[in-house]
Amino acid sequence: MKTFTKGLSVALLLSMGFSAHAQKHVHGEGELLIAQEGSVLQMQFIIPAADALGFEHQAANSSDKNAINVLAQQLKNSSHAIDIKGQCILQSTENSLAHSHSEHDEHDEHDEHDEHDEHDHHNVEATYNFNCKTPVMGFSVTLFNLMPSLNALNVQWISNTGQGSTEVTRSNPVISWQS
Repeated sequence: MKTFTKGLSVALLLSMGFSAHAQKHVHGEGELLIAQEGSVLQMQFIIPAADALGFEHQAANSSDKNAINVLAQQLKNSSHAIDIKGQCILQSTENSLAHSHSEHDEHDEHDEHDEHDEHDHHNVEATYNFNCKTPVMGFSVTLFNLMPSLNALNVQWISNTGQGSTEVTRSNPVISWQS
């Protein structure tokens, strides 16, 4: 039953984040959703593709495809996104780059060059699942080093010690839920 509860809290947080912010897309700003219950810690980054890749359109040439492949590889290593203050072991990671930008969506064919069409606003998502031996009380976001045009992340969390929200920035990338 405890495993079900952990999965439920993670799913609940992530679904709340998606529904509350589904329409938001601001270049230079991303989102970070965090759920921690017991030893399970899950983080999901949602970043505008313009900040993550330097473009939002479908991969049009080998340079675009290379940028996608390089970022996909970098995002597999959690240290490119976060520096956790605690003893955690990465259990799994996934990102949306394998599913978006690498294949051409047929509904975008007629919109490729319209920068402001809602179909052209893409996000890159990266999810990290950890098993932590000690309670995590915070971490530093290192993703800013990987994405020069990303300036801020709106953070929401549910942790063993409570829930909250804050903003982390390039100049202040540390989040702590320690009281």
